Amino acid sequence: MGAPLLAILLAAFNLRAGISSIGPVLVEVRADTGLSSALAGLITSIPLLCFAAVGVSAPALARRFGAETVIGWSAGLLGLALLARVIGGTATLLIGTLLACAGIALVNVLLPVVVKTRFPTRIGLVTGVYTAALAAGSATAAAVSAPLANAFGWRTALGAWGVIALVGGALWVLVMRSRSGSPARAVEGPDGLVAPPRAGGAPLSHLVRQPMVWALAVFFGTQAVLAYVQMGWLPTIFSDAGFSAGESGLLLSVSILAGVPVSFLAPSLAARRADQRPWTVGLTLISIAGVTGLLIAPTQGAWLWAVLLGIGSGTFALVLSLFGLKTRSPSSTAAVSAFGQSVGYLIAAVGPFGFGLLHDAEGGWSLPLTGVLAVLVVQVAAGAVAGRPVIIPDPPDATTTSA
Repeated sequence: MGAPLLAILLAAFNLRAGISSIGPVLVEVRADTGLSSALAGLITSIPLLCFAAVGVSAPALARRFGAETVIGWSAGLLGLALLARVIGGTATLLIGTLLACAGIALVNVLLPVVVKTRFPTRIGLVTGVYTAALAAGSATAAAVSAPLANAFGWRTALGAWGVIALVGGALWVLVMRSRSGSPARAVEGPDGLVAPPRAGGAPLSHLVRQPMVWALAVFFGTQAVLAYVQMGWLPTIFSDAGFSAGESGLLLSVSILAGVPVSFLAPSLAARRADQRPWTVGLTLISIAGVTGLLIAPTQGAWLWAVLLGIGSGTFALVLSLFGLKTRSPSSTAAVSAFGQSVGYLIAAVGPFGFGLLHDAEGGWSLPLTGVLAVLVVQVAAGAVAGRPVIIPDPPDATTTSA
């Protein structure tokens, strides 16, 4: 796999670091910039909305410039934006965050395309590896940003992730351009060799007629609902159950760590068979067990529920691999990935907000956790469709392209 895999891993490592790094230093940021509570909340909601709005443009950009070229530009935009957001006040912080998330959104959509292009027979394995790198980047940024801020100030702590993103973008360009003097190799298609990174997305009218596409979008969205509810609310749930702030944070860390090996293994194992329903449905049922435990006995089985929720979070890596496994050509992968992630993140944007509303309405956690269980029932149904041994048909021109 070599250098291209290293470039993919570094690109993935940077996809969440810029987001997860700001939470631990938000108090310092607000004190220094005068950021209001409302704007602080906006910063935490920008990523999901931006992922939905910008990601849908990725196939058109890939058609025009090539998927790997767009990823290189996006990595550069991410790095520059993360640096720009620390040089001024509230305005630059918001604009920088918005531009950084735009870069992330494009890479989110197009990395599965590059995986299908570069590693068509190892989609599950490479997807598992790069989602593990993504989780590692997120966890690292969350863990070290506060100590860095204590030592050097919040601007240095957040700006460091911009430098790392620029290094990753530079490596991406060097590696991908060095192979045969072009952004990527041609790969074998139904009509001979094609140049998939420049292939555009399948027409939207074609996609919306495919039940599998909608199932993938709903599956992506529902798993994201649970993921962002976990990140935003799980420590509070445990705190209200009687755990200290330190224990609550540790429980969240355990949940995240429990998901890393599953995210690494699930895509590779699922790719070994045409029917992925045992994985799509099975991992969702594990999530249901974890949420049910939180609902019934949040204190007695807290560590078990945290682990179960972490195992269930392997659905994120799984659905990313399905974008490639369920499509024939990289162009269709780009289109399905863009559609699935855009629709999915719109669904996910409602999740943490709605969870909070239900909590305010009840004053407890029974109603919001029951709402999450309802979302997971939908996820089971979507997973049962998305995991079927069915390949999404290409439109007539999906595998052809001009240089």
